[in-house]
Amino acid sequence: MPELQTNKALLDQLRQLLIQLPPAKHKAFIGFDGFIDTIQKPVRQRAPSGIQYFNTIPEFTHHLENLHGKSGQVELVTKRVKMGGNAPILANALNRLGMSCTCFGSMGFPELDPLFKSISTYMKMISVAAPGKSSAIEFDDGKIILSDLSGFKDYTWDYIKSSYSIDALKETVDSYRLIALVDWANLPQATNIWRGFLEDVVKPSVSKDRLFLFDLCDPSKKSPEQIKEILDLISQFSDYGKVTLGMNENEANKIASALRGHDAEKTEKKTVAALGQDIYNAMRIDTLLIHPIDRSLVFRKHSLENELSVIEMLGHVVKNPKVLTGGGDNLNAGYSLGLLAGFDIHMCMLLGMAASGAYVQNGESPGMRAITEYIEKWALKLGSLLTLDD
Repeated sequence: MPELQTNKALLDQLRQLLIQLPPAKHKAFIGFDGFIDTIQKPVRQRAPSGIQYFNTIPEFTHHLENLHGKSGQVELVTKRVKMGGNAPILANALNRLGMSCTCFGSMGFPELDPLFKSISTYMKMISVAAPGKSSAIEFDDGKIILSDLSGFKDYTWDYIKSSYSIDALKETVDSYRLIALVDWANLPQATNIWRGFLEDVVKPSVSKDRLFLFDLCDPSKKSPEQIKEILDLISQFSDYGKVTLGMNENEANKIASALRGHDAEKTEKKTVAALGQDIYNAMRIDTLLIHPIDRSLVFRKHSLENELSVIEMLGHVVKNPKVLTGGGDNLNAGYSLGLLAGFDIHMCMLLGMAASGAYVQNGESPGMRAITEYIEKWALKLGSLLTLDD
């Protein structure tokens, strides 16, 4: 595999692109969720020297397995309570990068929940429902999210139309080039909402030059039929702009399992590249973005040959993360800004991973300065970034 660029040349090019970038001219519409996230750590032992936590998911699950046939208790230490939901986090991340955003979702009704008011002065927030509630139990190697979705039972497209003017929504969306629809897995009526949005808002619009970003989130609880239905619906958005579908490795595994009719254990043995090719070939989209913990892969067609190209770029793993919940949303933000700015695809991938890494490392969505500082510290490893074109 040929080396992408030297670390210095890559860093210098990114700096120059960021200097030239006027992000404020870019606008994004993001929908349709909203959660209150409680970030927690599970206690393994309280020792005189301090609290010892379960550092990895295998450590924690082994402890739980030992409770089989017995009973036990796990203490959770709350680290922070924050606004959550993929739409608000993505909107906040894009806003931190200088973009003008409208976030539509479930962030409090009839008034915004106080946790969301802190960002409402920087962007337009339209909320028609109360937020969901999630507890994110975080480890050094991942997180387990426990969510209460009962409040979303009647959160449908008809409910949205009865709560907010569709004409006003169409007028807002008409002026935005980037449209991001996220968190399909955690909104029980998300397919209904996305289909209604396509029919009543996107199709009537005169614009056919949009960038669409979709992120399904963990589809474990969805049936193969539901997954195939939403992939087909996402493909229909391609008639109205360029579509990117983003996901992590676990999500790619689950989606490929549904498409191929395999159980998870069999599909897990396949490489990420093979999973991505299966998913991409089952859809009609411009780009598939898969982001495992340590790298990113992009699947797209060569414009001339019309053959599938797989681009793989290694990333930098943060050893002591301050927060994990929201890392994928910040990656989507950096990647999307790169697309809007006309960056080369490798730069889009790098900007996405840098935005995610800076967020995980610092515990908050980064601005441009924080991203460049993160890349400067990462510079010694940038020379090993590789690209693979098949």
